[in-house]
Amino acid sequence: MRALLPATALAILLGTVGPAVADDDSRACRLLGRAGLDRVVASCRAGATAREAIAAGRGALAAGDLDAALARFREATAHAPARAEAHVLRGRVAEATGELREAYSALQAAVRLAPTPSNHVLLGALADRLGHVDVAVRSLEAGYGAWGDHAVVAAKAGGAVFGVCLASSWPNVAAIVGACPAQGHLAAGRAFTDASEDVPQYVLRILVEAGRDAEAVALARRRAWTRDAGDYCEAAEQPVNAETAALLAMLLAPDRADCVVDVADRLADDGLPRLARRALADRARRASDPAVRARAAHVLRHRLPAHDVAKVAESLNVAGWRLANRFGQPATALAVYEKAIAADPRFSWPYHNVGRLYLEQDDPARAAQWLRKALEVNPDHWRARINLGVAAYRLRRYDEALAAYRRALQIEPRDGPTHANVGWTLLRLGRRSAGLRALQLAVRLDPGLAHERAYLDAAFGADVRRGPTPFSSR
Repeated sequence: MRALLPATALAILLGTVGPAVADDDSRACRLLGRAGLDRVVASCRAGATAREAIAAGRGALAAGDLDAALARFREATAHAPARAEAHVLRGRVAEATGELREAYSALQAAVRLAPTPSNHVLLGALADRLGHVDVAVRSLEAGYGAWGDHAVVAAKAGGAVFGVCLASSWPNVAAIVGACPAQGHLAAGRAFTDASEDVPQYVLRILVEAGRDAEAVALARRRAWTRDAGDYCEAAEQPVNAETAALLAMLLAPDRADCVVDVADRLADDGLPRLARRALADRARRASDPAVRARAAHVLRHRLPAHDVAKVAESLNVAGWRLANRFGQPATALAVYEKAIAADPRFSWPYHNVGRLYLEQDDPARAAQWLRKALEVNPDHWRARINLGVAAYRLRRYDEALAAYRRALQIEPRDGPTHANVGWTLLRLGRRSAGLRALQLAVRLDPGLAHERAYLDAAFGADVRRGPTPFSSR
């Protein structure tokens, strides 16, 4: 039996489908259904079957069986093709399992049947993942929502904060009268800004990634996001998040846009190399500080693919990572990674992620095969180089592991964990003095390496300076 889905992952799937919407069941059929008689009437039978399939699909999700859930939601749409809720559920689960084109078709049907803001946003987000820029922008703009929708979000946030303050301050009347309303008002204001600007910021991201800078700037001006001072990287209070502020700096104040490098680093960690590549290439070319240009060029070379990745491949790689790490579905993740590779064989990340899957399954031999493939595609893939060392170490091929770690250190010479890996490998090779020096350097570079520090403490005695070494090398 498959493992249960983590609660957060289940919430992602079930929390994004929205409330049930109007479907093809007549009022009479719904009344009969409450009495358990809807299957008796032929015209109501299909709707009853669809409702049962939806309930079974939700149950399969709760049990962690995404494949069974998708099969039941497919059944629901077959029996009740005019039921928008079924299409939304099918679309969300199909997307989660890497069936992106099926998901797109399902969400298109949902929007035709129920053109609600939430359904438009779901379709727009998926269109973006498939690289359909115009459809994504139109759908997201249609899903922006009315002022009242954002006000409801704000009121809920403000009320929640006020309630917490009330409970914690009771019976302090002065706090209840003074501090709690102020805290609630502040939370409501922030929530309103977030709700009203979230979708437009997503549109701006899509436009920048697509190179449609003029449209992105026009959007920013319509939303009143632009700043005469051009201090997007420095200003504390802005109506946009840090990512949007950095992108605006890149577009409108390129001489003051060095915060773009940190944002691009986070984008890469989130599995979005396309936008990260656009941002880093800009800084490597236009940053006024030579150190920033050098850092951007370094990250661009060693943390990102060497080419513009196909959008579908990027999205499938993200879907595979979520299946493996959020939903606990490694077998399905493997199939999705293979789809990503088929969509863009030059994209090294899915090869690397397959290798990591096998490392987690304690199969270092197979992991090493996939990690070598990643490095064949992109010899500068730093994390693949490190994990190839891990696989070789587990296979007791210590010379091979040492070579991999040292190649990784040529890319990132101040990475503490990699120095630690070198240290442990040297100890395995019987080179104790060199191994201890590598561990000492590792803990100096990264004081959080508790296992390595404990080993050195045991070897030399704890250093009162938190530097357990007789060599003063730290």
